[in-house]
Amino acid sequence: MNRWVRTLITFIRAQFRKKINPDEETSLNFRVWITDVDLSIMNNAALLMITEMGRVDLIIRTGFLKHAWKNRLYFPLASISAQFRRPLKRFQKFQLKTQLIYWDEKWIYISHRVVRYGKTIAVALAKCTVKKRTEVIPFRKIIHELNWQMKNKNRPEMIDRFERGESLFIEDCKARFSE
Repeated sequence: MNRWVRTLITFIRAQFRKKINPDEETSLNFRVWITDVDLSIMNNAALLMITEMGRVDLIIRTGFLKHAWKNRLYFPLASISAQFRRPLKRFQKFQLKTQLIYWDEKWIYISHRVVRYGKTIAVALAKCTVKKRTEVIPFRKIIHELNWQMKNKNRPEMIDRFERGESLFIEDCKARFSE
C-alpha cells in the first residue's frame, strides 16, 4: 500500500481510537501489500515505515499532535535500530506494538515490535526528540504542559547499549568519510 495512503488511514483511525497515556503500549493491525514486498517478502524499508505509523498513532492518541501544532513543535526521528527475525509474505496480517519506554532531557525512546500469531517478526528502537525550530524542548516540559500522569522509569540497559552502538557507528563514519 502506498506510504501516504497508509499514513492517512492511520491518522484518521487514530482520531477515533481510545485516548491513551504516553507510556501505554499501543497495537495496530496491518497487512503486507504488494507494494511492501521485494519479490516475495516484506522489505525492511516497508517495515520501518510501519514503525512510523506506530509513532503517528502514539502522538495522536496521547494528544501530543494537537499540542505540537498549537505550539509549532515537531517530533523528529534521530535514529532507529531494527532487527528482522522472520519474513512476512504477501498479504499476511500482522500487528505492530509500540511503547514509549524511556526519556531523558533530550531524547525519547520508543520500542516497536512486529508480531504475527504471537511470534516476534521484527523489533526496533526509535530515538526521537521534541523541537521548536532548532531548540530541543525537554520532554518533562511536555509532560507538565499536557498534564500526563507518568513517571520516568530507570534507564533500561538496552538504551545504554543502543547509545554505545550509535556512538561507535558515528565515530566510524567520521573516520571513514571525513574529508
